[in-house]
Amino acid sequence: MDRDQATTIMANALRGFHGRFKRMYGQLCMRVDEYTFLSTGGTKILSEISEDSFELCDISAGELGAIFRRRSDINAVLFGCSADTVAVSEKADVLPVALEDLARLTGSELKVIPDASAASILSALTDTSVCLIKGTGTIAVGTNCRKAVAGAQIVEKACEAEVHGEMLGGTVPIEKALAEKFRKDFISDYINRNEKPNAEYVEYDEEEFAVRGSIIDHGKDLVRRDLSYGSWGNLSVRLNDDEMLITPSSMDYFDIRIDDIVKVNIHTLEYGNQRIPSTEVKMHAAAYRELPDCKAMIQTRSNAISVFAACKAGFALGGGELQDLIGDVKVTDYALPGSEELAESVVSTLKDTHACIIPHHGAVFYGPSLEVVLAIAEAVEMKARNLLSFDSGL
Repeated sequence: MDRDQATTIMANALRGFHGRFKRMYGQLCMRVDEYTFLSTGGTKILSEISEDSFELCDISAGELGAIFRRRSDINAVLFGCSADTVAVSEKADVLPVALEDLARLTGSELKVIPDASAASILSALTDTSVCLIKGTGTIAVGTNCRKAVAGAQIVEKACEAEVHGEMLGGTVPIEKALAEKFRKDFISDYINRNEKPNAEYVEYDEEEFAVRGSIIDHGKDLVRRDLSYGSWGNLSVRLNDDEMLITPSSMDYFDIRIDDIVKVNIHTLEYGNQRIPSTEVKMHAAAYRELPDCKAMIQTRSNAISVFAACKAGFALGGGELQDLIGDVKVTDYALPGSEELAESVVSTLKDTHACIIPHHGAVFYGPSLEVVLAIAEAVEMKARNLLSFDSGL
């Protein structure tokens, strides 16, 4: 690719840092060809970096160049620094993992390396794409910029859970064997799902076309509002008495197209020769079968909610209109992602509320439309932030 193409890709990836809440400082670099890489240069507020500051660098020189030279599978490198990533990185040499999305990236422990040299980074990243740097922050790599950005955001979220989770009695690490299984399954299965460039054509009318488009738009909004990252989370809409439309598994929200949305029978879970649906397809189908007023559902992995998920804790909304509309935010029993047990636990918990927290995972919300459910998810996230004094002093 040429410099202009690389600049556009990097600029789009950096839009994932919104600066809406806590700011992250750092630097993003991307391989352009076998001789050069593009860098944002220095340490800057990632959400405020402009294309004017991008620099073309020689891949044969420096620590960053060494990373690209020695690992042909790494096309993007992101250094990120925030108060919470620094605080956590200073405490120990490893961080026990309490959130499932981080476990899928790094297994049961997040490594903390002593310095930001290429040798230390490459040694740590032999079996993961993320790690912490002692007293400095985090590094995330990927085959593309979006993956590196999402990785850094997931690490930041995990560090926030460690810091703010102290108010809730501390995070609860995922059992080591289970965390390692998440990582193994992620590498062998999850990242390879829906790899084919085009989905099989599925016939639909204008009304369904509009619903599919709405799911795509709300999926992008989920990311823009910092309620999820990359391909994490899922959305669905009840189409009729027998069918729902749901987001595909392992696809970035900004890459999903109309034909990628999956139509699933809510009774049999059959979907024919389409994209593979979200891992949580059983949960969504069960909700449509058993909750009469459930017309749309969203599962998020937002930062403050993830603190409660990592600590296996719920919370009350404290009265008022929000409490009347939603109810208490309760915690489900723990069960494996995508399992019948998790679907049953979520639906049982949602029978007297419109929001619940899944331990180690995130939160689930339902309502009469995606617009309403997204508003509920955002309102609950803001309430969680307030309860945790998430943004005080920033």
